[in-house]
Amino acid sequence: MGAPALGSARRSRSPAAALRDEVSCDEQRARDKSASSFDPADVSPRASALVDAGRALASGDALRALGLVGRVESALGLTLRGIAYAQLGDLEEARRALERVVALPAAAPDGQGDDGGLTRARARAALVEIALSSGDPAPAARAAKASAEELERAGDGRNAAMQRLVLARAEVLLGRLGEARRIVEAVLATNLDADIRAVASLAQAEIAIRAVATTDARAALVRARRSLEGAPNQLLARAVVALEEELSLPVARVVRRGVVREADLFAIEAFSRGEVLLVDACRRVAIAGRVTIPLARRSVLFALLMELARAWPAGLARDELASRAFGARRVNASHRARLRVEIGRLRKVLAELAAEPTATAEGYQLSSERDVALLLPPSDDEAARIALLLGDGAAWSAQGLAEHAGVSKSTAQRALGALVKSGGAIRTGSGKDVRYTRPGTPIASRMLLLGLVPRT
Repeated sequence: MGAPALGSARRSRSPAAALRDEVSCDEQRARDKSASSFDPADVSPRASALVDAGRALASGDALRALGLVGRVESALGLTLRGIAYAQLGDLEEARRALERVVALPAAAPDGQGDDGGLTRARARAALVEIALSSGDPAPAARAAKASAEELERAGDGRNAAMQRLVLARAEVLLGRLGEARRIVEAVLATNLDADIRAVASLAQAEIAIRAVATTDARAALVRARRSLEGAPNQLLARAVVALEEELSLPVARVVRRGVVREADLFAIEAFSRGEVLLVDACRRVAIAGRVTIPLARRSVLFALLMELARAWPAGLARDELASRAFGARRVNASHRARLRVEIGRLRKVLAELAAEPTATAEGYQLSSERDVALLLPPSDDEAARIALLLGDGAAWSAQGLAEHAGVSKSTAQRALGALVKSGGAIRTGSGKDVRYTRPGTPIASRMLLLGLVPRT
């Protein structure tokens, strides 16, 4: 998902040529001004600097682009500056520059406004992506769709494709992976320049990671690398490397038959295929075959299942199971009665997974047609569990994180505060709209505000 490429997408001429034409139009408008307000000697160097800045953004060199743009106040200059700031991570400066472009009239006071408002449309598209990186994805999704349609009508199919990838990113954050996948596949089915194809492949990789389809993610990254051979870009190359590293990093622990091992995403994918009964304490779900049972909102049942899975194939004594599941220091008759009730409820939940808790002489054990594996966060502290949830790239509320991590809201807020202080999380919004995200997610919008302008 990237920021607008500032060249036209018309197939009759290259985007780079379109950018030169846009700058030439700026020059012509300046030449038409009266001699009292125009110095012809000033136009060519400035126009040349904007072309060079566009080329620098095309290769991901935001610092050089920013230096070349300087303080040029035309719509094109402000847009280039805004995208450069966004690439550097200064989203506030980026927003200010781009909002100035959107506010410009059709003919700017300095005579360098764009005909038909195309540059302003591209600036609006970039603002959508900034909003997505720091706010609610639902309105960002609506804005991205409208922006793609606007750019398409203006004849800028290249940037319309980029905005559809932004829309796909929003769908990922909303948890609608199927819709995100459909959007990206539709973009890839069109005739794309190599750099945009690389962005689309990166989007495919992210969707695959969120779906724990790590093998598909690796294949998408291979395609992204191949695309970048024809359109080198520093930011995209770094995004590919970051995702490749994420695939092989230990992100969780797996307990199986009493043995604890670190697990990367490939291992988690293997366990999630349904060949085993996977009790996932990271997402608080149980998976077997093609059936997934969510248990984030049934904390007691999940606690019982997790303890039985941890002990499998052995069982647990009744009092020990009750103590762990209910947090009771001293187990009494009331706890034992409650345990019988909750075990009955768990038996009904597990019926679809071909598993059940069965009574033994001492207590209970988990009986399953498949081997049982328990997936745990990398450590047992609350911050680690919450950090792992943030890894999906979504903007979470404290309440949502608390439910999925199996902790109280106040515990989640303390852990989030520590993560924000250490730089492990970003806090956005205010009041009821406060959300938390992990910084630098592989396909974070601010990394893909690329200002892609193909080189001549």
